[in-house]
Amino acid sequence: MENKFHINHPEDIGIQKQKVSAEDIRAAKAKIEKKKRKPSSHCLFCKKSVDEIGGKRVVAQKTLGTYISKTYRGGGDPDFPDLSIKIDDANYIVLCGKKGIWTDELIDKVKEIYLNIECPWFCQKCAGKTCHICGEILNNPIGSDVIYDDGCVLHVAALGYNLGCMNDACENYKKWGE
Repeated sequence: MENKFHINHPEDIGIQKQKVSAEDIRAAKAKIEKKKRKPSSHCLFCKKSVDEIGGKRVVAQKTLGTYISKTYRGGGDPDFPDLSIKIDDANYIVLCGKKGIWTDELIDKVKEIYLNIECPWFCQKCAGKTCHICGEILNNPIGSDVIYDDGCVLHVAALGYNLGCMNDACENYKKWGE
């Protein structure tokens, strides 16, 4: 006898009368869960690729970022307000940043990137993650969420020590791993 069941939403799992194997449940969850978004091809502000500018792709930090939310968010810090843009019946794009930074052109670009199942990002220079001495890129953008080629987003913690910059002519230069 063939098991016929329909799982369209995560809450459908477990309410079926049929016996379902763990493998079937994993397969169903994989089909309906949120997929990782690959990073867009270039920085949202300067339009350079990560190969051109170097460093890592920043997707969020305390004062700049974009993300998808099921909850409308607006206001907050008057100098760095949140702005929500509705993209469908259940989802919003939330934009965080300095007041006035989100122009109509940038908002349209962010919407286009998210609708293409990609994730917008900022280079370390545009995100302000640069050396305080020479202005070049830091080895790691501390206090930021970064996105990798496979869509994985990880947080770079602020650990209380100087990571140094990538400019070998700077007195703040540090080469890690040697």
